[in-house]
Amino acid sequence: DHIAFRTNRDGNGEIYSVSSRGLGLKNLTNHPASDFQPDWAPDGERLVFQSDRDGGQDDIYVMNADGSGITNITSHPDNDRLPVWSRDGQWIAFQSYRDRNQDVYITPAAGGPQLRVTRHPRSDGSPRWVAPSAALPVRAASRALMPWARLRQGS
Repeated sequence: DHIAFRTNRDGNGEIYSVSSRGLGLKNLTNHPASDFQPDWAPDGERLVFQSDRDGGQDDIYVMNADGSGITNITSHPDNDRLPVWSRDGQWIAFQSYRDRNQDVYITPAAGGPQLRVTRHPRSDGSPRWVAPSAALPVRAASRALMPWARLRQGS
């Protein structure tokens, strides 16, 4: 088992992995930009994270568990943050400041069109997938839990 985490030990935000026994510490991102919020894919083969490495705004990236194959999957001029994998590994949920408001979006894990799943004039963010269904909880700016947004598999 491995743990992914963010650290400033190299002078800026990097994503590292280490075994659950504290062995094999490795810098996975090794980039002058700030990298944040790692989340393992359910199969343990990939990680998703946010970074400002392409132009200063935060985008969502996917990489292999060894740090190779880093791919920007959102590439949007506004900040995309707090990515999390769906339980089946097919989707990534994230919050974005598009349309001058913070809302929750999903995108295929391999990249592709991003779908906005919340629309409210207040800020919606910090998405988390819930098992066993494909429900997505959303925290509103008031810190109250909003009603579940239900997502259908394959839609």
